[in-house]
Amino acid sequence: MNKKLNTVIFMLVATLLNLVLLAAFGLAFFLFFAFIYRNQQEANSALSWIAVLVTMFGSIGCGYFVYSKLVKWAIDKWNLENYIEPIFRPRRR
Repeated sequence: MNKKLNTVIFMLVATLLNLVLLAAFGLAFFLFFAFIYRNQQEANSALSWIAVLVTMFGSIGCGYFVYSKLVKWAIDKWNLENYIEPIFRPRRR
C-alpha cells in the first residue's frame, strides 16, 4: 500500500472514531441531565435549553479533545508519520 492509500484509510478510521466519541459524549451528557431532571415534575424551559446547549457543545468539545489526544498518541506509538502523507503542505515560494 502506498502513502496516499494509508492516509485515506487513516482518515476514514479517525473520522469514524470521532463520530463514535461524539455520540458517546452526547449520550453521557444527555444521561447526566436526565438524571438531574429525574425528580422534577416540570423543568424550567430556560434550564432545558441550557442543558441542550451544554450537551451539544460539551459533546463536541470533549469529543474533539479526546480525539486529538488519541490521534497524537497513535501517531507517536506506531510511528505513523513514516506511513501517511501530509494532507496540507506548506506553500512554495
